[in-house]
Amino acid sequence: MIQLNRMKIALPVIAIIILSFITPQTANPLRNTKWEDPNGLIVYFTASDTVKLIMDNKLLTAAQYKVKDSIVIWRDFIKSTATCDTSIRGVYVYNINDSLLSFRVLSDRCEERANIMQTLVLARGD
Repeated sequence: MIQLNRMKIALPVIAIIILSFITPQTANPLRNTKWEDPNGLIVYFTASDTVKLIMDNKLLTAAQYKVKDSIVIWRDFIKSTATCDTSIRGVYVYNINDSLLSFRVLSDRCEERANIMQTLVLARGD
């Protein structure tokens, strides 16, 4: 009986110790969010790995994105006059402050995209 009581106490303590060593996965704060600029551009980060740029209810372009810490890697995957070569990735630091999203270019061989991204200041949408 004493052994059983010790086990009832020991098991939860062991479980807490083990769980305390497991590092939680970093959450993606951009996942499933919408952001808007004053000109009507909507940037929608989907629940998967896609970001859509929409204006006047029309899809302008879409890209694949990945987030790690405060870094976002962006790669256009719809080829059009409004996008970069689909093999070129842009790497940006993103910042969310007072419900505003902005980007700072770390590297991007697509100069046009880099110039646009670093001037965006997007407000959190619904």
